[in-house]
Amino acid sequence: MKSIIICEGETDFVFLQHFMIKVNGWKDSKQNSNPSFNSHVHNSLSRDFFKDSNMLTIISCGGCGNIKTVFEEVIRKNENEIEDSERYTKIVVLTDNDDDCVETRIVSELNDSVKNNIPISSNNNWTSLTFKDASQNQFNCELLLLIIPFNENGALETFLLDSVSKADSYDAEIIRKAKEFVDSADPEKKYLTHRGFVTKAKLYAYFAIRIEPTKNHFRQRYKILTQIPWEEYENIREVFKELKKL
Repeated sequence: MKSIIICEGETDFVFLQHFMIKVNGWKDSKQNSNPSFNSHVHNSLSRDFFKDSNMLTIISCGGCGNIKTVFEEVIRKNENEIEDSERYTKIVVLTDNDDDCVETRIVSELNDSVKNNIPISSNNNWTSLTFKDASQNQFNCELLLLIIPFNENGALETFLLDSVSKADSYDAEIIRKAKEFVDSADPEKKYLTHRGFVTKAKLYAYFAIRIEPTKNHFRQRYKILTQIPWEEYENIREVFKELKKL
């Protein structure tokens, strides 16, 4: 079986790789995925993983505005495949809950992409979709929409910072001060012009304390994200429990 997770950005991309390896037993193939995905959007990243005879692709599409484009490319690839084994059987879309209307908007966009198909279910529910290939043969796949966090505005970064705070009182205080600083640093919204920018700024403010300034920032952020034992956090395992089905 082939599966794919479509996420927004770098943090999601790194976290999901680590989570799927540690919690669900996937192995890194050390290879990027089909370059056709990356060619359709700017700043995208992709990686393939395997478990037994199954394959998983994780792709960050460089922002929520590109999710629909990548999703449509996945559907197009499925429709052009002759062999069922080469199609993505399960498709996961993970996006940030950083806007009051995000669920309505993303469901509308994905429904528009599948056109006359079954309406896509709301957050954290699988939807069974039916398509026809070039030879008019019918095939099925399943779609899971994850909007993180489920019950409040925020992003994956919000969820991860809250999880760190619950696990470590010292880091919790650093995170509290980082959040206070970001909330008050740009009162005229000259730079933090979108709620999503504020969310990410809080994560980077925390990283500014954790990261050694003379070293490669990306590698250190990656190290921090992958050294935290996310697999031990019950709330994270619960939120991402449907990913066990990939």
